[in-house]
Amino acid sequence: MANKGGRRHINRLASSKYMKVGKKTSAYVTKPMPGRHTLDSSIALGTVLKEKLGIVNSISEAEAILRTGAVKVNGKAIKEQRYPVGFGDVIELVPSNKRYIINIDRFGAFAIEESTSKQMFKVVGKYMAKNGKIMMRLNNGIILPAESGVKTNDTIELHEGKKTVIKMEPGRKCLVITGTHASERGTIKEIKQGSAQRDPLVSIEGSTGMFETLLDNIMVIS
Repeated sequence: MANKGGRRHINRLASSKYMKVGKKTSAYVTKPMPGRHTLDSSIALGTVLKEKLGIVNSISEAEAILRTGAVKVNGKAIKEQRYPVGFGDVIELVPSNKRYIINIDRFGAFAIEESTSKQMFKVVGKYMAKNGKIMMRLNNGIILPAESGVKTNDTIELHEGKKTVIKMEPGRKCLVITGTHASERGTIKEIKQGSAQRDPLVSIEGSTGMFETLLDNIMVIS
């Protein structure tokens, strides 16, 4: 039998906890296309418009709106309803001038709220551009010129056009953005350097006591 390619939908009963979609409203939900977020930490833009914001009644309506360029993700007009969105992404509805930021709820699942003037993003990488300028890549895919002294795992706070660096270091407040303790907040007590056999770990004092998680799982916050 010929290869039919990857499926464009997921059985709702088998959808990830992160999506947090109704299991009995229909048989399937749109599968996010590969991109900046993993399948277990993303949701299709069309599904957000239909089931999270409720501004369309069907995916075909979502496709029609997206084709007009009326929806932007992180400042870029997106026309593909399967485009993956996840933690930290900012969705803008151009006609109404409303902006939403994707967060996580207390169970580590998808949550969306109206965007405020203050936003925080984790620096997940740095590289040198062709012009020799150092750039930093944020957790939602945004690329900005690197701030002086910024390192991978630091947080960039954007507020009224100004950028502030929040260092990843003991004593800082943090939010667990993925993993078993997703959505928990606490204070960093120790950062344990990794090795060839082990990824870096962080000891955190939370509301229920001490716990450890991977450094990649957390973001320092103001």
